This record gives sequence, C-alpha cells and structure tokens, in this order.
Amino acid sequence: MHPVRDNTCDHLASAVVDFLCRNPPQPFFLSIGSFETHRPYPQASPPPAGLRLPPYLPDAPEVRQDIADLQESVRRVDQAVGQVVTALQKAHLWENTLFLYTTDHGIAFPGAKATLFDPGIEIALLLHGAGFAGGKRIEAMVSNIDVLPTLCELADVPPPGDLDGKSLVPLVQGKVKQLHPHLYVEQTYHAAYDPVRGVRTEQFKYIRSFARRPFWLPPNVDDGYTKDWYRQHRPEVFREPRPAELLYDLRSDPLERENLATHPEYAPVLARLRAMLERWMRDTEDPLLRGHVAPPEGAQVTPSRMWSPNERVTDRYDPAADEW
Repeated sequence: MHPVRDNTCDHLASAVVDFLCRNPPQPFFLSIGSFETHRPYPQASPPPAGLRLPPYLPDAPEVRQDIADLQESVRRVDQAVGQVVTALQKAHLWENTLFLYTTDHGIAFPGAKATLFDPGIEIALLLHGAGFAGGKRIEAMVSNIDVLPTLCELADVPPPGDLDGKSLVPLVQGKVKQLHPHLYVEQTYHAAYDPVRGVRTEQFKYIRSFARRPFWLPPNVDDGYTKDWYRQHRPEVFREPRPAELLYDLRSDPLERENLATHPEYAPVLARLRAMLERWMRDTEDPLLRGHVAPPEGAQVTPSRMWSPNERVTDRYDPAADEW
C-alpha cells in the first residue's frame, strides 16, 4: 500500500478498505495517521443541551460549540475506525490481527495540549487481538513507550536492552497491577519554546519550568473559540507568570488547581519528586541541563510573546530575546 496524500479520515478509510479487500500478503503491517482531530474542526450542528464539557473548561456558549465541533471530528474518526474493523472482519483477518489505536497528546484546548497537566498528557490507547480482547478497562499508568516492548513480546522477539517501556501483556493478563510507579513527561518545543519537565506518580504531579513563561503560553494553545473566550474573559492565564515549580495532589485536586510547591507540609514530597526528575534528566542526558535547547535546523519557531503561529513574524528567531 502506497502513502495516501490526503490524510483525512474519509480518504484514509477508503484506501485501507481497498487494501484489505485485495487479499493483502501475510503478514502485513499497516500504519494509519489521520488529520482528525486536529484543528480546524468541522462545523457541527448547535451543541445539544446534554453535551458534557471537560471539567477543566468553563461552561460558556463558545466553549460548548468548540466541544461540539471536536465531537464531530471524533465522530469521523470513529466512523473511519469502524470501516477498517469491518473490512478486517470481512477479509477474515480480524481475529488474527493486532489492532492498536492511540494518540500522541491531549485535546487541542487551553490547559490540555502543549502542557504537562493531565489533560495534556492523557491519550487514547486501545488494543484488540493477540490476547487483547474482552472489553477490559485497566486503571493503571501506562505510556506509549510500552507499545514497543509489548509488540516484541507478542512477536516473540527479544526487546532492545535500553528500553524504558514495559510490555502491557502482564498487566492485561492480571499478573501485575502496575507497570510504572511513576512516569516522566516533557515538552521543549511546540509552536514556541516552552521547556518543561515533569514526573507523575499515582498521587502527585511535579512540573518544573526552565524558562520564564505565562501559565499558558499563547502560541502553544491552538486557535479556536475556547482560546478566544479565555482571551476575553480570563486573560490572566496568558499573562501571569507560571511558577518555576508546580506540585499537585491528584487525589484531592484532580484538576490541578492548587500548587502545593510552597506548602511546608509538602516539602518532603517536593524534594523527593525534584530529586527523581533531576536524576532522570541526568540519566537521559537531557540537553536542558546545558541550557537553552536550540531548535532543529530549519524549524520555524514562534516567539513566545506572540498570540498565535498564524501571526508569525519574518525575522529570524532569536532565543536570547525570547523571554516573557
């Protein structure tokens, strides 16, 4: 199967169904990546009265429309996935095919994508086949770094020795209840430079910022109705400086609203997670330890003080001048 130039769901699903109907060679590997659910979203009908909003977003008409548009984009993904599954079933491949669906970051809304808050790092991960069946939902911390060792185990191939991930198979089989006591998360560039690192345990989240930035960096928040609503009604989130260290108790504060980094009673937790993050950065030879991380050759970087990448300036990016 050749690469598909149009990466919208309609075209991708059609191409995949055509491939599966042509008696594909065995075994085969097929990777599909759709434009949906990136912005701009398709225009949906007026949002229904019962529309559920993510709890970290305000209940405002503009936000409701934005979520309804997102759901229309999600519906198109669901429809495309359904077409692929049906094609696998008709080709009698469903039962001996490992089907994996995942994403790479949270939804493109303020406080989610391009942040290390839970709405920014939570992703979809669904698997079917090769022992993944039965509609089981597992509430354990996992990561996409676990995909490769999982595939290695299923294929009976020794995994590389330097992997941080772990196979999901023991977790799915009920042999263990936890793969990771903690996960490390990071971001350096999105549209703009915002170097942040973090560690998440079952109870706590620690985030460290390595550059002076506002709480939400405007060019790293995708344009849309919700971003515009915040600009009009709560502009402080785009202006107030983000503390260099953030600490949240996710059990009592799942929306990550109260920073505990300055609370004396949480000093031991802060010190432990800070030390864990620093050790991980050293072990992985994180370039942030040496200072500013230069962008890849030829990359276009939006200055942090701009509202949007769509307002990109033509001057060459100057890291020394890119402070908030």
